Amino acid sequence: MAPLLGHYQTFFTASAGASAAILGLLVVAVSVVNTDDADAKTRERRTVLAGSAFLTLVDAFFVSLVALTGGATIFGTANLVMAMFGLLATTRLIARANRAGNFSRGFPTRTLNITFASISAGGYSTQLGLAIALLADTRSSGLQRALVLVIVGLFGSALGRAWVVTGIQRRRLPEAVDGPHRSSEET
Repeated sequence: MAPLLGHYQTFFTASAGASAAILGLLVVAVSVVNTDDADAKTRERRTVLAGSAFLTLVDAFFVSLVALTGGATIFGTANLVMAMFGLLATTRLIARANRAGNFSRGFPTRTLNITFASISAGGYSTQLGLAIALLADTRSSGLQRALVLVIVGLFGSALGRAWVVTGIQRRRLPEAVDGPHRSSEET
């Protein structure tokens, strides 16, 4: 491994494992939240957002896994391929989100949806540019470090999207909806 990339071996190992685990949890979470909603448009909106989170986690997984095989050239190439794949898939997801109404005026999370789409396009574009630069200068520790930080950003982005997909911030405990239940001892 290149000197600097060798310093990140533990990070890449943890990143590959964490992204795989979160991918599994995301699939389960989407399955669960989509079963409790009969509205097809809401399910489609969640599916698009979950697809975006899934995509960022797949990127982090493959880049981290491939980086463990060694060298700045391999690391740069993995980032290049995944960035191109990410840009292509994001373009398709943005079109699908638009058809689902995620960007419609008056939609409650319109600003958040536009922010997520912008972060995706910008993140993959940044990853692509840094990957090309690293392939041109494989000895650059700054470029290697920047691409490692892209992986950290991918995790943050994916976790934010997964949080929104699950609807945790909108869900309440049954007693919060129905009011507190009194036991016979309290009355």
